[in-house]
Amino acid sequence: MHDTAAPERSGPEKAPCVNAAPVAPRHLVAPCGLDCSRCVSCSEGRVVGLARELMGLLGENFHAYAARLQSINPALAEYAQFRLVLESFAQDRCGGCRSGTRVCLPSCNVMACTTARGVEFCFQCEAYPCTNTGLPEPVLVKWRRQNDRMREAGIEVYLKELAETPRYP
Repeated sequence: MHDTAAPERSGPEKAPCVNAAPVAPRHLVAPCGLDCSRCVSCSEGRVVGLARELMGLLGENFHAYAARLQSINPALAEYAQFRLVLESFAQDRCGGCRSGTRVCLPSCNVMACTTARGVEFCFQCEAYPCTNTGLPEPVLVKWRRQNDRMREAGIEVYLKELAETPRYP
């Protein structure tokens, strides 16, 4: 007779992170520290990929099924609006801040500045922190926090931490 009991675990089990995502490819981490790969507009991002996958699973004719299923799930009465948002998420809009097709924050000067100064991230610049970002105040606070963390923990540790936090907290 074989023992089918689960093996005992030693120590507390760490709960899986519900926000865990793959660590972003380096070219999709903006010089300010944002993870472009999880942005709703990033062509190479998870949101675009997941939206396309869901559209594929639902198919072109789900609207007819949604109408019939409204009595079971009243939220399906709003399927047409949901589909518009889903299609919007599935569109290619931006290649990330390090690409030539950036659409995020037109006032942002971080990419141009880091390129001109020959650094990958702001914290690596001798002038950091500076006033040359062009970022609005709420984003400026996040920019400073992210770059301070990269400087403190190192880029690889920061990227792992970034993958474990919500993109839109």
